[in-house]
Amino acid sequence: MWGLGKFSSALLAASSSQSSSYAPNSMKQIRGDLRDLYSILGEKAAVYKQLSPTMRISHVTPPPPPRRDGEQEVDWRDVLNADADIMNENDDGTNIFSAVAKKHGSKKPIALYLPGLDGFGVSAAIWQFNDLARTFDLWRLSISIDDRSSFSEVVKSVSSFIKEISEETKRPVYLIGESFGGLLAPAVVLNVQNRAKRSGMDNPIKGLVMVNPATSFDQSSWDVLAPVLSTLGFQSQNRPTPFNLPSPYAVIGGLTLSSLVPSKQQQKQLIDTILGILRSTDASGAVGLVQEMLNSFQQTEETLPPGLLEHRIKNWMIVGSTILAGEQRLGQIDMPTLVVVGSDDKLIESKLEANRLEKILPNCTKLVVRGAGHLVLDENVNLTEAIVYSDIDPLKRKEEKQFDPVLDWKLPPKDVIDDILERSVKPLETAFSPIFMSTDKAGTRTMGLGNLPKDESPLLFVSNHQLLGLDLNLLVAKLLDNDIVVRGLGHPILFQGGTQSDELGGRTPGLQPNASGTGPNMSNYRQFGAVKVTPRNYYRILQSGQNALLFPGGVREVFHGRNEAYKLFWPEKVDFVRTAAKFNATIIPISAVGMADSLNIVLDRSEIMNLPLIGERAMSFAANITSARFDTSDADEVFLAPIVAPGLPSRNYFIFGKPLSTNEVDHTDKASCEQAYHQVKAEMNRGFHDILTAREKDVYRQAPQRLAYERLTGQKAPTFDIAEVNRVR
Repeated sequence: MWGLGKFSSALLAASSSQSSSYAPNSMKQIRGDLRDLYSILGEKAAVYKQLSPTMRISHVTPPPPPRRDGEQEVDWRDVLNADADIMNENDDGTNIFSAVAKKHGSKKPIALYLPGLDGFGVSAAIWQFNDLARTFDLWRLSISIDDRSSFSEVVKSVSSFIKEISEETKRPVYLIGESFGGLLAPAVVLNVQNRAKRSGMDNPIKGLVMVNPATSFDQSSWDVLAPVLSTLGFQSQNRPTPFNLPSPYAVIGGLTLSSLVPSKQQQKQLIDTILGILRSTDASGAVGLVQEMLNSFQQTEETLPPGLLEHRIKNWMIVGSTILAGEQRLGQIDMPTLVVVGSDDKLIESKLEANRLEKILPNCTKLVVRGAGHLVLDENVNLTEAIVYSDIDPLKRKEEKQFDPVLDWKLPPKDVIDDILERSVKPLETAFSPIFMSTDKAGTRTMGLGNLPKDESPLLFVSNHQLLGLDLNLLVAKLLDNDIVVRGLGHPILFQGGTQSDELGGRTPGLQPNASGTGPNMSNYRQFGAVKVTPRNYYRILQSGQNALLFPGGVREVFHGRNEAYKLFWPEKVDFVRTAAKFNATIIPISAVGMADSLNIVLDRSEIMNLPLIGERAMSFAANITSARFDTSDADEVFLAPIVAPGLPSRNYFIFGKPLSTNEVDHTDKASCEQAYHQVKAEMNRGFHDILTAREKDVYRQAPQRLAYERLTGQKAPTFDIAEVNRVR
C-alpha cells in the first residue's frame, strides 16, 4: 500500500526463485529499480485511455514467448514500447481497442485490474501481469498522487470505460480488484449491472475477482489509525529533520506497514536479501545500506503523502465500505466471484471477510492462501490459473470435454519414465535391493514376475501397505519393467487441494506446486496413473479393462503400530471382490516384507494420542483428514503417522501370490465373494510366513553385508534359494 510496501515488493522479487536473473548488488540498486517500476506504472503506457487528468486505464502488452536456447533476451523496455505504433496511428484515442485486438488476438477475454490504495499495484505488476496478459486482453487502472476524485467519480469513470470497451469489442469483461481495488470492483459491478438492467442490455462484466478486498475496512482499526498518521504527517511537513533523516510520519508509517503487509515467509525473504547484500559489502557499504534503508522510509512520504492518505481513507475507503455495508447490496451481485485472500493478513481481516463474502455473494468461491499476508499475489500464487480454473471459467473450459483421469490417462513417454525412475526408484533399489517372486496357478514360486498372467485382463493386484508406504515406488516400477501398466488407488489426502483439477496435478488451481501442502511425489503419482480411491474410480478402472493396484488395509495398515508389521487390517466388507468378480478380474495377492524392519517406531499412533496437549492436537488434525472409505467417517479413520527413526535399510521382499480367477465367482452371491475374499487373505498370510521364514537364510538380508557386496562387485547380492519358499504347501 505504501512506499515501504512497494520497497518490500522489490526485495521479495530480488529473492524470488522466479526472478533468478535479477541479482541486485546493493539496496540502492533495488530502490532505484523500484523507483523505475513505480515511474513506469505511473507514466503513460504505449496504449491507454485517459479517464481524467489524473486517472487512466492502460493496456498491458503481453510478454514475448519464452526465449529459446541461443536467442537473445528481449529487453523489457522494448516490450513496453512494442505497441507504441497503435497510439501513433490512433492519436485521438479512437479504435485503439480494435487495433489492440488485431495485434494481440481478437478472441481473448478482457480483464481489468483495479489496484490498491497506492493507485498502481506494484506487486501485481511484478508477479501477475505477465501471465494475465498472455491469457487476457489485460488493462490496468492507474491513479496519480495528485488525484482527489471522490469514490463515486472513480466508480463512474471505470464503469464508463467498461461500457466503451465492451461495446467496441463485443467481448466479456472480467474485473480484478486488489485491496482497495477489491472494494472498488464490486461497486463498479453494481453500477454497471444496474445500468445494464435499466437499459435492457446484458451485463458486460461476467466475473469478479476480489484479492484481499478492503470490503472489511469498516471492521478494521485503520479508520482511526490512518487519521492519526496523516495528522502526524501534516505536523512534520515543512519541518526539516536533523541529519536529513526521514520524517516521523515516514518512519512510523513505514514501520507499521512493513510489519503488517508481508507474511512471515516474505519477511524472512526480506531479511535474507538484506543480509546477503550486507555480507557482500565492506564497512563503508554497510553504512550505505543503512542510509538506503532510511531513504526507503522517505519514499513512503513521497508515494503516499499525508494529504493523499487522508483523502483516500476518508473519501474512498470509508465512503466505499459504507456504500457496500450490509448484505443486501453485495447480495445483488449476479455473477461468479472468486475471493483470493491470505490466511495471515494482518493489515485487514481478509480470511474472515472471505468467509463472509462466500455466504453473502450468490455465486462465490474462495481461495485461501495458507501463510500468506496482505501481499498475497507473490510468486506462490498464479492468479491467472486461479481465475481460469474457478467457476468464473473465462475460457469456457466447462463447455469443452474435460480430462477423464480414468479413461483419458496415458503413460508418459519413455524418456520421462526413465528420468523419474532414475530419480525416485534407483536410490530405493540401491538401498533395499528388493527381491521379487511370483507364483504360478499350481502354487509354485519362482524368482521374478514370469508367472504373472499377462494375457488376462483386468488384473487386480492386492497388496499389504508397508509402514509409511515407502515401498510403493519399488512395486510399481517392477511391474512397469515387466510391461504391466497398473492404476494405483491412493488416499484422498494425496489429491487434496481444493478443486481436484487433474490437469493441475491435483493441486489447488492458482497455487504453485507444493504450496498447498500436497506431497512432493504427487505429480509422479498422477503421471503414473494414480487416482483417488473411490468406489466409482475402482469400478470404472476394472470396467474399462485396466489393471488396478489396491491396498485394502489403507491408513490403519500404512501407519501400523509396534508389533503390527505384516498383519492385515482389512475391512470385513468384501466389496472389492464383488467388483472384481463383476468384471472377471484376476486377483493377484502381493505379500510385501522388509520396510518395517528398516524403521524404528519411536511413538506409534496410540502413544501419540495419549500425550498431553499434543495428543489432542494430533487427533484434531486427523479428524479433519478426508476418509479413504466412503462408509467410514473422517473421525473414525485416524490419519496419524507414527514417529519413526531411520534404521539400516533391510532388504525388501515381494511375493506375488497364486492368481485367483473370478470367472467362476458370482458377484451377486455374497457367500461366493466372501470365500474368494478369504482365499486372497490366506494367500497373503502364507506369503508373509514364507518370506519371514526364508529370509533367515538370506546372508545379505542386512544392509552392511549387502551394500558392501554390491558396491564391490557391481552386482545385486544373491538371496535365499527359491526352494525355501516352496517347502510348505
